[in-house]
Amino acid sequence: MEDKQKRLKRLSEGKPVEIIDTLLNSMQNFFMGEIGSASENNLLYLVILGDHAVALTISEGLFGKVGVGGYKLFLEKFVDQAKEGFNFSEIAEDIHNWRNVIAHQWLSSSGYDFGIDLDLNLGWQKRGSITYFNPKLYHEAFNKTFSGGGKIWKYADILDEKQMQEAKERLLEKYIKR
Repeated sequence: MEDKQKRLKRLSEGKPVEIIDTLLNSMQNFFMGEIGSASENNLLYLVILGDHAVALTISEGLFGKVGVGGYKLFLEKFVDQAKEGFNFSEIAEDIHNWRNVIAHQWLSSSGYDFGIDLDLNLGWQKRGSITYFNPKLYHEAFNKTFSGGGKIWKYADILDEKQMQEAKERLLEKYIKR
């Protein structure tokens, strides 16, 4: 691992892409493989928790957005696909809520409004008042953003120089605090 002070110097003196790329590369190298293994082994609640943690970390760092708003923005910018049932930002609040149920309050009446359907050939679908969700297809779409040429690596097309500098400052502040 890189020396703590050496890393701080590199991140603070470097251009914003230095810290942003460090964040994204570390997510790719340390989290995405483990989340992929969880998906392959049908540990789907762990997949939901893991993907959500990655999305919130990046949306807070890049955009300064937290909670469901940051999560939705992450999905819009990096995960959504232009086909029915793969525009996950449309159900960002539902996924965010379900992640909170998994993480904090397993016994919840909202479990009656959100269902897991692994046979669904869409990422999600509304049936009456219930949102059905296929976490395997969601993770495939989520993981695709980190692949070679994936949307996450094109963040400079989304952020202008000022926004990238602000992202650098947020990320540096977090690095120093913890």
